[in-house]
Amino acid sequence: MEDEVQRDIEVRREQERRASLLFNRFAEHLYGDARSPYLAFQARRSHLEIELKLEADDSTGISNMKMFCFDLTWAVIAHRTGRGPDFLVHDSKLYDGVDERQVARALDLAARVTREEGMQYVVTMNSDDLAKAQRMGFDADPHVIAPRLDDSETGGLFGFRF
Repeated sequence: MEDEVQRDIEVRREQERRASLLFNRFAEHLYGDARSPYLAFQARRSHLEIELKLEADDSTGISNMKMFCFDLTWAVIAHRTGRGPDFLVHDSKLYDGVDERQVARALDLAARVTREEGMQYVVTMNSDDLAKAQRMGFDADPHVIAPRLDDSETGGLFGFRF
């Protein structure tokens, strides 16, 4: 099995290179030169191991942003090759524990990349996290689609309370 996976990695070396370049570009957008990004694929006895690193990646927020960069990388690659949908969806959990600067940069990056690629980025986000991003300069108004959910007495979705 490991030999088959290794041969597959070698056949797809160009895809691996493009993925690594995109991942690095996205991580550098979030962190600048402060962290060294790294994406690698290793054949293991029973599986493919994908290694994502951002230097000093011990916090939950940085781990979440690694996943954001990885997801965005593969969404773009799959879309370009006609093997994936034209959207990427994230839940608010991805932004838990993330520094407000990175939240703003991630939302800005997702909006820009998906617009350039002819895709859509959908995120369900807590209003306090969105407010953090807006304080850091992210203009959410062109991207927020009504209806909004809230916890008020009149809140809900399409007239239903959950």
